[in-house]
Amino acid sequence: MLCSRAGERRGGDRRRARDRRGMPDANAGVRIPGWPEQRVQFLTRYLFVALGLLFFNRIDRAEPAWLTLTDLNLVFLAYTVFNTAMFLHAHRVLHAPLRYRAAMWMDIAMVTVAVLNDPYAIPPSVLVFIMIVLGNGMRYGMRLFGEAVVGCFAGAMVALSLRHAGALDEISAGVVFLNLFGAIILVYAYFLMGRVESSRRLLERSSREDNLTRLLNRRALDEVSRPWFLEVVGGGRRLAVMFADLDDFKSVNDTLGHTYGDRVLIELARIMRDSIRGTDLAARYGGDEFVLILPDLPLRGAGRIARRIREGFGAWAAGEGINCNVTIGIGEAPTHGTNLDAMLDSVDRAMYAAKAGNGADGGVCYAGAPERGAGDGRVVS
Repeated sequence: MLCSRAGERRGGDRRRARDRRGMPDANAGVRIPGWPEQRVQFLTRYLFVALGLLFFNRIDRAEPAWLTLTDLNLVFLAYTVFNTAMFLHAHRVLHAPLRYRAAMWMDIAMVTVAVLNDPYAIPPSVLVFIMIVLGNGMRYGMRLFGEAVVGCFAGAMVALSLRHAGALDEISAGVVFLNLFGAIILVYAYFLMGRVESSRRLLERSSREDNLTRLLNRRALDEVSRPWFLEVVGGGRRLAVMFADLDDFKSVNDTLGHTYGDRVLIELARIMRDSIRGTDLAARYGGDEFVLILPDLPLRGAGRIARRIREGFGAWAAGEGINCNVTIGIGEAPTHGTNLDAMLDSVDRAMYAAKAGNGADGGVCYAGAPERGAGDGRVVS
């Protein structure tokens, strides 16, 4: 284990970013459903494939309008293979906005082909567009809801235009009203979904946010970091993890009161937010303990951020006339653990070993090699 006092600030390394309070999502407005919810969607796709094959191969044995039945069955097979590939990827990687969109647009393309080949004058398959909009919008949020509405309108217009190309007089009132009612349902559902989504975001934020510091709470930290550690286990990601603990915080509460102690916690949270990137996570773990997770950042870069936090908080505390700073332990996944609990255990022991060696102010310290045990090794002032 190596411990160092606050070093020189590297101005070029400073990257301000927004507070990381929600999911680790660069696609604002895209919700990340859990694995059970995503699994249901994939199984629903398989169900619609089965119904589509039954519809075109068994119902009245009517030939498709454009493709041969063999070609249409091959399209269904290709869609099933694609859906299976997405299913397997979702099982390994939960958070993948690109996959959400790719699967949704493939749904739209498949239903467009089905509507184009529907043998009936009033194609019942056009109703599946509504399922695509609701199925994606209710799972992934308003951004994908809007994209699904636009995509389904475009798909329906393309299919119906090709079906009736050169014969507009053959379009029946039933076809017109079917599409008109479908459009009204989708627009109405969009506005209703907007209200539901707004309420859901407020509830989700209140359940995931620490009321005092406005950082993630412990429950949200566990939830948000879990997919990242799954990627660590799969060998696709490295994570720097910091565990921060205020020094002599009890004496601050005892001498200046809990209201002032709350102010100290709020200020430390602000400095943390200003010191990390938009892709990083900051959470209040409990009491005066904080956790930061910094993906794809080497330990040296994490150390610079830790020293920046100490310098900023130390300067604020000095200006307030209080003797208080923060000890920060740093580790890296998978070197020091492959899940959050193991990482925090390694970093926590390193941090308290630093305090034991340096006094109450432990500085910035690094977890030791796993084979020696975190917290073993030499202390460097």
